[in-house]
Amino acid sequence: YSMNVRKYGEFNAAINSMRVNPVFAGRVCFRAWICLTQPSNKESSAKWLEKWLRNKLGLNNGVSSKRLACAALVRILLWADEASGLELTDGDEEPLLAVLLGLNGRFMAELAHACCGMIESIPFHLADEIMSGLGGSNLFFFESELLNA
Repeated sequence: YSMNVRKYGEFNAAINSMRVNPVFAGRVCFRAWICLTQPSNKESSAKWLEKWLRNKLGLNNGVSSKRLACAALVRILLWADEASGLELTDGDEEPLLAVLLGLNGRFMAELAHACCGMIESIPFHLADEIMSGLGGSNLFFFESELLNA
């Protein structure tokens, strides 16, 4: 589901709605992957997973036509779980899924580059803070400013 996200509104599915949030769905899948992978096979399974993700996203040198899917994966893999109340100032560090999965740093950098400037690639509550700090809520203005920076 996370790999096929096509609409911006899919990221903000209400808790009581019948829609599935692609970030939640992806976290469940990757956590299951961690549980099913043997520690002795972590490196080889991470390489296989990276290759599979690159293929499904068409990710090549930080460019993909599936930018929303890349944004979902960045939120899943590079940000702490939003449901646990992310607090950037606390000392408790929750391991990121990308680290737990053993994914390559270059792959993660390319994935982040593929969705650079998309507000969907950061947690929803931080996006609200950024937008309120800009003095407006024009998402397209924000994205275009990041892309032109």
